[in-house]
Amino acid sequence: MSSAPDFFAAYDAFGERRAGSAGDRASARWLRDLAEQAGASAILLPTPFARLTPGPARLETAAGVLEGLPLFDGGLTGPEGLAGRLGPIGSASEIGVAEMHPGAASLPGAPFALARAQSRHHGLVIALRTRQDGLAPLNAHDQDRPFGPPVLQLAGHDAARLLALAAAGAPGRLVVQGARTPDVSDSVRAALPGGAPPLVLLTPRTSWWTSTAERAGGILAWLAALRALAGAKRARGVVALASCGHELGHFGARAAFAQEPELARDSHLVIHLGANLGAAEDARLTVRSNVEGLAPAMAARLAAAGYPAAAIAAETGGKANGEAHEIEQRGGHYLSLIGSNPWFHAPEDRWPHSIDVPHAEAIARAVMALALAEAG
Repeated sequence: MSSAPDFFAAYDAFGERRAGSAGDRASARWLRDLAEQAGASAILLPTPFARLTPGPARLETAAGVLEGLPLFDGGLTGPEGLAGRLGPIGSASEIGVAEMHPGAASLPGAPFALARAQSRHHGLVIALRTRQDGLAPLNAHDQDRPFGPPVLQLAGHDAARLLALAAAGAPGRLVVQGARTPDVSDSVRAALPGGAPPLVLLTPRTSWWTSTAERAGGILAWLAALRALAGAKRARGVVALASCGHELGHFGARAAFAQEPELARDSHLVIHLGANLGAAEDARLTVRSNVEGLAPAMAARLAAAGYPAAAIAAETGGKANGEAHEIEQRGGHYLSLIGSNPWFHAPEDRWPHSIDVPHAEAIARAVMALALAEAG
């Protein structure tokens, strides 16, 4: 790409890139080709998974019908659905209701997953709140082993109506259907030769919708670092993994690390380029590492590259999020960047309004500088 705006426009043009979709497949080939143009040897890693194709998903009440999506790792109903009264989650109602942020299921074992496992409700309905209140699904960490009651996910603009129905104990009928079938998505693996242990660049590449601010900033930095490393004198080899299935339990990263466990466990460092790097209207950026001193050093690099220093939180240790969680679990060393995004998981996350180009470029410059230093 000749410029960051060109890159973001091209990324956005693929449209929805949910794992297994046409946009997913086309954008995987595109990214592989860009990695090769950057100077790396790049291949696709086909990864099988169980894909849920949503069917009818709605809540029927006397006041009207609310339509949405199934929870992708939850239970399903038959075509007849299930009937009962609505009430808040934790009440004695047959259908439990709540509103929440779409990041509420970012890690396995999140409170909502525990609530589902322990639920006495026959079904659940949740409204997800974001900017513009579009339908912003929760990640499905247990997509290969669905559990719990059927869950209907609604757009945030339905929240007030839903909560009013629950407060009144209104009766309703919940229908949550879908079909699970085998499918394949692709991670992109790019490599540069050199000594061991390698430096690893890791970023997710699939998502619920187009998700331009959520995913494209990380991919921009991934490509920029790969290009810089390809043209530099290096002591270390480099493996760059753009993994599929982020929204479905990180299945692409898990499969790649099952095939090459040393990448997560024994690499010199994994630079995790997570969600929302360069999102507009919210510059908050968390830099986290389990290597002492690395997070504050990266915060200084970001500030030097032009990122607003006051928006950066540098954390050592704690619980890693996103695919950095996969590295932490396997005992590897990581540095992770994760930002904030008013349109998180929502279909309204589109170029150009959801991207702050100068912030995304600053992150890419800082990642390049870190990668060159760690690979030297």
